[in-house]
Amino acid sequence: MLFNEPIMWGPILIVSLQNLAHMSLASIYFMESAILCINACSDIPFGALADKIGRKKTIIIGRALLFVSAVFFACMTNPYMAWAGNIFWAIGYSLQSGADVALLYDSLREQGRESEYKRIEGNATGSRLAVIAACAFASGFIAHINLRWPMYISLPFLLIPFISAFFFKETVEPKKFSMKGQYEALKEGGLYLLQSKKLRWMIAFAALLATTSKVWFFTYNPYFEYVHIPLQLYGVLFFMLNIVAWLTSHYAYKIEHYLGERLCIILMVMCLGVPIILMARFPSQLFACLILVQNLVRGLMKPFVSDYMNRNIATDMRATVLSMQSSLANLVSVIGLAVFGLFTANFNLPTSLMILGIIALTLGTWSYRTYVKQIN
Repeated sequence: MLFNEPIMWGPILIVSLQNLAHMSLASIYFMESAILCINACSDIPFGALADKIGRKKTIIIGRALLFVSAVFFACMTNPYMAWAGNIFWAIGYSLQSGADVALLYDSLREQGRESEYKRIEGNATGSRLAVIAACAFASGFIAHINLRWPMYISLPFLLIPFISAFFFKETVEPKKFSMKGQYEALKEGGLYLLQSKKLRWMIAFAALLATTSKVWFFTYNPYFEYVHIPLQLYGVLFFMLNIVAWLTSHYAYKIEHYLGERLCIILMVMCLGVPIILMARFPSQLFACLILVQNLVRGLMKPFVSDYMNRNIATDMRATVLSMQSSLANLVSVIGLAVFGLFTANFNLPTSLMILGIIALTLGTWSYRTYVKQIN
């Protein structure tokens, strides 16, 4: 899960869980499915909580828990510590999920600059990816010496976003917490979501992108091993893919302006499905480089999805609805990871990837056709 953070062990995440926590690949998939389930169940109530007591407070608490999670991962010696780290991650991420995007968008809206959101979000995501790229380049070489060192080195840097959160300016008037108020916020957000065809479509499309990307990510390390790529080069490959994601995210607003919304959707679907199928059909070190194509989607996805969502959500329930989108995406990811885990238990890796690619292309085509009907 922690590959979303600016840390050094993204390229060696699966290897670390296998060697330090002594977990099998099947048990890792099961753990990730369970943690995503916790994440999905906590996303919505924590999003509503952010709209009530303030986005700044929930972000600060969430960042603190993410740091605690990182400590568990850095020190893990058994599966229980890996589970503990993931549980802290799930709760911490849910506390800030939706709240951070809502805080940014409403801050811009107050200044009459909401049209700049996509550019600013893209630049922010791109800057984070640039940091990840720089760390990833070194992580493979450092891990070759000692698998724990990248984790230890990362810990001080994870304190930076926690400290910076104290300087945020709140965008909603905090209200006293009550279970009744929490229930009403959830009810209003759910009804609002059900009444909007645009939001329902984007949630389904975002879930497809997120699930395929997440499942594919967890095949990176096994695929590298399958085609005999040395551990030292893992960091180099992750450096390259993060550079691709950084550039795509940085110029996301220009890409969509040039291509238009419709072609962006086609591009993301094709960049997910086709490379997976090619990697499955021609397993080799050369075709392992197709993970770079997936990172076009990684860079474009968040600015594209969050801008689309924010343009269609009312201010007073922004964090609630955004958290519902995140929660539903995670629920779909739970199913996706569990099903893919069954594939890997019964088929070899190339066959499992082939099935994943075909499913991604099929559902992506259906999603695009639904989009066309909607705008017509």
